[in-house]
Amino acid sequence: MNLKIVYNSAAFMVVEFIVIYVFFPFLVNAFLDGWYKIIPLVLIAVFFLFLLLLDPKFDRRVLTRFKKDYLGKSIARILIITVLLVWFTFWIFPELFFLYPVENFKSYAITFFLYPLASVFPQEIIYRVYYFHRYHKVVPEKYLLMLSNAIVFSLTHFIYDNWVAPIATFLAGWIFIYNYYKTRSLLNVSLEHYFYGLIMFTIGFGYFFQ
Repeated sequence: MNLKIVYNSAAFMVVEFIVIYVFFPFLVNAFLDGWYKIIPLVLIAVFFLFLLLLDPKFDRRVLTRFKKDYLGKSIARILIITVLLVWFTFWIFPELFFLYPVENFKSYAITFFLYPLASVFPQEIIYRVYYFHRYHKVVPEKYLLMLSNAIVFSLTHFIYDNWVAPIATFLAGWIFIYNYYKTRSLLNVSLEHYFYGLIMFTIGFGYFFQ
């Protein structure tokens, strides 16, 4: 049996998709707690990166490309969404407002530095770089593929055992999808992802992602 043929078959891709993007997050939530949930995320990202580098059809420039001319659009979005998040958190969850950095500054500082390596880059490799390179063969319709990505990205965040994280990540997922489609850059989309994360953890909204 030719493993390459099996790996690239539509049937295998469907099974892989269901196992990794649908069932696996719920298994992680069932058997792991706290920061231990990050370990499978990092391992899968490393494995997917390895598979991408072995694929001759994968454009490796995606991993190193950085489009400076797109930064203005990202910054404008970040500013608008920051204002909305600050208002929303203060209005709906006032008890959480700036709670994390004030009451647990040491943990907040660690999050500040580890968040991109332990969460942002792994997520963007799995949910943007690998996902769109791999599954466009199964779902060639662009907007259906984008919708499926936003949905599974949201489903993953059910591991935090609240309704806010999945809804927030479904909405944020569209921003990351749009960024990636426009830039085809892991660095661009990860940078924007990182800043949204920092804003959420700073103002207290990150409570729902712990």
